[in-house]
Amino acid sequence: MINHVMMFWFTPGTEPAQRDEVLDGIRRFSDIPSVQRVVISENHEFPETSAPFTHTAILSFDDQEGRSAFFGDERHRSLRQKAMAVFGDLKTMSVRDHEGPDHERYAEMLREAERTRAPIDPLTEQEPELSASDAYRIQQINVARRISDGGEVVGQKVGLTAVVMQEQLGVDEPDYGVLFADMLVGNDEPMSVSAMIQPRVEAEIAFVMKRELRGPGVTDAQALSAVSGALPVIEVIDSRITDWRIKLPDTVADNASCARVVRGRDVTPLEGLDLAQVELVLSVNGKPVASGLGSAVLGNPIRGVVWLANKLGELGGSLRPGDLVLAGALHASLPVAAGESVRAEFTDIGAVTALFTA
Repeated sequence: MINHVMMFWFTPGTEPAQRDEVLDGIRRFSDIPSVQRVVISENHEFPETSAPFTHTAILSFDDQEGRSAFFGDERHRSLRQKAMAVFGDLKTMSVRDHEGPDHERYAEMLREAERTRAPIDPLTEQEPELSASDAYRIQQINVARRISDGGEVVGQKVGLTAVVMQEQLGVDEPDYGVLFADMLVGNDEPMSVSAMIQPRVEAEIAFVMKRELRGPGVTDAQALSAVSGALPVIEVIDSRITDWRIKLPDTVADNASCARVVRGRDVTPLEGLDLAQVELVLSVNGKPVASGLGSAVLGNPIRGVVWLANKLGELGGSLRPGDLVLAGALHASLPVAAGESVRAEFTDIGAVTALFTA
């Protein structure tokens, strides 16, 4: 059984008739042959944030084929257009019911490790059969918990896109994680290393979405037309797993090792820009320590966006207008310590500086 979860709220001023039409339409999804069950619940006690999710709908399918048939059904497509006109926001995730690892327990362990800054043993050592699907379920539990606690999602990150990073961490495919507003740090704004466990830095090319991008089947050209421009970022990654002893499921479950993101000030339009040939020089306290090319990210950084849109599409999600998307590192990550100033200088798209204090 696959459960597709939708969390949403209606924009202020939505007419009751419009609201009822959308909710009734969701309930009538049960008339679609591939949908086994529809449950809608309301909760008006979420924290007062910019995105107070007041409704949750859960649709159940027998299998992946049934789920795919639902997304292709005209009744779903038609109602989605009406709903997106009145939704303040929509978050979705798909979860497969099965016997196996205790996802809730592992999610709680990771939350506690982040809260106390006390790393835990690799999940793949505690649960050798832990799969990437299990790991994404663990990630989704903590993402949903953070949203319900008032967290604001501002984008997504793609990790492990460069061969050098895959080799460094012993994995063989990319992963992704969710970015929250409280992870963002301004250019030249100091941040404390003591608030993290074992931080490392990666310089990356990021993009800002100007329209929705939904897979599967997204191409390079479609991704290029869906972004408003590129900007330099320094991602600070941090593992809640002891000594970075991670395999792919470990980092996926740990929200792709997300910690902080330092944004450059300007977004550069892509017209005439050869992303694959963008050059990077990374310096620590004024001394160059690493370099890279845009082509280190799947041959072209825009392919990080392509991979992510298609991966999210498999799970019923998409990239949204305004999302910040980190495409992946151009070099192997480096440890960072208090007192260090890390500067990433890119040709064509500018520079960004991260400052670290005790």
